[in-house]
Amino acid sequence: MGLRAKVTIHGEAIAPMDRFVIEGGHRLSGAISPAGNKNAALPLLAASLLTNEPLTLHNIPNIGDVRTKLQLLEGAACAYRAYWTA
Repeated sequence: MGLRAKVTIHGEAIAPMDRFVIEGGHRLSGAISPAGNKNAALPLLAASLLTNEPLTLHNIPNIGDVRTKLQLLEGAACAYRAYWTA
């Protein structure tokens, strides 16, 4: 069983990332890069069969399901180059 941090906001305990409470009249700014998601990546890889044009997909997770889908696409005469990040 993993460790879970106890998070409280205004004395109320919440699970991490359940919600954000924003107070005050300050404008929010910034950017985040969400982690790659296989549930988004697999349909995009399948949809790549619909074009003959080069296609670039970013933030695709390096996981077994994605690697298997790439092997299937390779078997369907698709060429790909994968540049995985750490």
